[in-house]
Amino acid sequence: MRRLPTLLGALLLAAAPAAAQVTAPAPPPGLNLYPQVAGEADLRLFSLSTTSATDRRQRGTTLFARGEIAAGLFLSREWSVQGVVHIEPVGETEPNGGTAAFRTQAAYLEELRLDWRPTSRLVLYGGKFSAPFGRGHHDFPGLLLDVRAHEVYLIRESLGFGGTATVVSDARFGEHDVSAAVFGFDTSVLSETALTRERCCERDFERYARNTRRQGGPGNTGQMDSFVVALDGDRMPFLPNTSYHLSLLSRGAGVDGTKRETGLAAGLRHEITWSRDLRTLLFAEFVQFRGAGGNPREAGPEILDELGGGTGRFEDMTVGERRRFTTVGAQTRSGPWRATLGLQRDERKRSENPVPRATYAEVSVGRDLPLKFRLDVGYQRSVGGESKNDRQDAVIAVLGWRSAF
Repeated sequence: MRRLPTLLGALLLAAAPAAAQVTAPAPPPGLNLYPQVAGEADLRLFSLSTTSATDRRQRGTTLFARGEIAAGLFLSREWSVQGVVHIEPVGETEPNGGTAAFRTQAAYLEELRLDWRPTSRLVLYGGKFSAPFGRGHHDFPGLLLDVRAHEVYLIRESLGFGGTATVVSDARFGEHDVSAAVFGFDTSVLSETALTRERCCERDFERYARNTRRQGGPGNTGQMDSFVVALDGDRMPFLPNTSYHLSLLSRGAGVDGTKRETGLAAGLRHEITWSRDLRTLLFAEFVQFRGAGGNPREAGPEILDELGGGTGRFEDMTVGERRRFTTVGAQTRSGPWRATLGLQRDERKRSENPVPRATYAEVSVGRDLPLKFRLDVGYQRSVGGESKNDRQDAVIAVLGWRSAF
């Protein structure tokens, strides 16, 4: 525990998101300015005030922080060390009519990898990274749209190698990239968590003090037997201001699973320019998992004895699941102002222990502020989830700050 903050602090000098890597500035001709460091901090403070909820313990105000501190150590034009330290809450909080502040905050190393760029159209990397599956966790605007995408289908804790190649770069056809990665689930020292450190697997947390094989889950096999292939495109003259993302994922079953998990993601973004200062971004992404979670084994009904009484033992059952997560939305910007409308739906079709469909709708307005701050406020309604009768209404405020260094 003592060495973890020091480790994380040192690794801050080697971090950057996969979807928007920090790029080293080009040195003047004839001058060697390497090694050099470049990075970015993107931090957000959330206030979520649940004004009404079916479960009374959910009512009240929750304060929490999320964000990334990213940097790249550039050894030369071709070689660099990249990584991300991520900050987020890792457990559910029930304000129970009061205010709960930063109760389960945690920080962990989301990426640490070595990049090699032999040409301007090819990058190869190895180490710890987030697999290139889906894009909403990185670029959805709004209040909580990217947060839910991050929780549902960001394939993080990936330890392996991969690369991205620009296969088409033409003024007539646009620019199209193919990405691929082979990886396993990280259970090394790089998976340690700072601040909130829960022992696996006594309570239901998103992260524990350190990843282990026994926590199960897809990809957690002890081998590099998971893979993802993705295709991205933009700058197409026949589809101006449009970009797309397609990806296919396969992960092996963990100790609690019975089959491989297969995922498909398809995303689309299109921007409409009304005037020099007024524009609207339309965005959508669909994600589907078959064999979601690896069709895990769960405890079934209690086994009865000959007299019909309980034995205290439970029969295991295999739970097959198909999960679909859909996001659609629009954001209109005018100068420093913006307004965002978004809808997300989480559908889980399970063979046992059914889970009702969950729907989230949010609307918000925001403005860029001086000193690189920004403020967004809005309203969210959620329906379903634990029970089809669940209802929640919340007022949300997000204060963000983003700066390069």
